[in-house]
Amino acid sequence: MRYVILGNGAAGISAAETLRSLDELSKITIISEENVPTYTKFLLPDYVGGRLTREKLFLRSTKNYEDNKINLMLNKKLDEIDVKNKCIKLACGTKVEYDKLLIATGAKPVIPKIDGLENSNYLTINSIADADIMRDKAAEGKSAVIIGGGLTGIETAYALKNLGMNTTIVERENSILPQHLDSMGSEIFINQVQKDGIKVLLSKNIISVTSGEEYLLEFSNGEKLNCHMLVIAIGTRPCLDIFEGTGIKCQRGILVNQYLESSVKDVYAAGDVAESPTYKSKGYISGYIWSNALTQGKYAAFNMAGQPNEFSSSKIVSSAIRLRDVPLISMGLVKPDEKDFEVIVEFDRESNMYKKIVLKDTKVKGMIFLGDVKTGNIIADYIRKDKDISDIKHLIFSESN
Repeated sequence: MRYVILGNGAAGISAAETLRSLDELSKITIISEENVPTYTKFLLPDYVGGRLTREKLFLRSTKNYEDNKINLMLNKKLDEIDVKNKCIKLACGTKVEYDKLLIATGAKPVIPKIDGLENSNYLTINSIADADIMRDKAAEGKSAVIIGGGLTGIETAYALKNLGMNTTIVERENSILPQHLDSMGSEIFINQVQKDGIKVLLSKNIISVTSGEEYLLEFSNGEKLNCHMLVIAIGTRPCLDIFEGTGIKCQRGILVNQYLESSVKDVYAAGDVAESPTYKSKGYISGYIWSNALTQGKYAAFNMAGQPNEFSSSKIVSSAIRLRDVPLISMGLVKPDEKDFEVIVEFDRESNMYKKIVLKDTKVKGMIFLGDVKTGNIIADYIRKDKDISDIKHLIFSESN
């Protein structure tokens, strides 16, 4: 059997190592566009900001691949996927044949349509190469604008601030971290971020970017802003162009069934590039992407090896969203819109402390802990295990509404 895996991130390495544990003899090949072994992508801002050395990012060495008899092909750009002949064609001219294929190519940064942006030397932070460039260009006393008020944008702003840059977050919406915080939480969070020396501009629509020695951003209301570094961090989306004409059905990502198999037999997908039929509810925070990519890679491997194993919403790893610069834990249903939920809140504006727990039928369904997260892990455990909280409910907060 010839297993080929496109992508060397969380899903790819998880699948490869699981396959090797299930099958000692078959050939396993990982093809990656990057030139380094697998690393922890969500820690890239920590590397940029100097909290983590480059070496600490890596999860595996080339020797790990060799010891597991995994053929690692680095710095290889995909040119074509020939599903009819079960062959991967690379830009360098090499052809790699497969019996079972896993697509785990992840996602690419979304670049907004802003006049002049395509001609400017903006930065993103989606790979270790991106992080290296950002570190090289960062300069103490210079200014950086980060477009996007999500997790990546905020952590990048703190990273650049740690390098001595004057950082500003520009967000198109009227709140920050809208998927993870309610309106009150967002307000308190912004207060904390600005207290830490990072500017936050909300409801700002950038209509043009002019670049030279500096960048000049123009907003729809006529205001302008100069900076020395421009970072785009508004989100990611799977890059699906290469799958056109293959018969692999895609919507936002590659559509897969409960076995993580695509519409084409023997072609599987896992991680950010995959769109699985999992249950999604309004108001819920999605599970942590890295953890779920690892899980999907593992389940895809079982199915590729002929050991059917269904992946469903119950297999999703329920993880809390955390930031490393601001005390924050957010998890589960944080914006309930139904009347039969009970919401318990504790708030102290002076200390920027905000706690919110969402309950239904004595079960914790969601939480926001901001400013004081000492007991956050305990509540998160109740969410993960769907435990009855009746025995400690009276100890949670002193105020409720």
